[in-house]
Amino acid sequence: MAKIKYYHLNADAVDSNGVKHKVTVVGKFVQKYVHKPFTEKATVNLKRNRTVNGHFTYDRKVLERTLTIGVSICNPTDDFNEEEGIRIAKKRIGEGKDAGKIMTNSVTMLTEDLILAELLGKLTYITSNIESYIAKMH
Repeated sequence: MAKIKYYHLNADAVDSNGVKHKVTVVGKFVQKYVHKPFTEKATVNLKRNRTVNGHFTYDRKVLERTLTIGVSICNPTDDFNEEEGIRIAKKRIGEGKDAGKIMTNSVTMLTEDLILAELLGKLTYITSNIESYIAKMH
């Protein structure tokens, strides 16, 4: 069973015309165990003084942690609604129109503080380059 948790941040961005835009970033964190195949070299003793080299393949459960980021930008003519911004960003994640994905097998990575740091980095980049993102969204 997968553990799923959402995080979000929002901030203002001002374009070159002085128009204010509200940007929301949402991070979908998923943690689960998956079966992955592993292969190792093996030497098999067939008879006395007779061996054969081969490969031994087996499945092992491995921790997989993924953070997928979605973005929404509020139209400046609309009133900002945080829940609507979150809904739109989540929808974009679900449709595969995400703004990036990070995956790790380490339990010490993608902790809550690192997830929020990643979201803040993405939010800062978008607000600093708002016109590029507005063009992509339309």
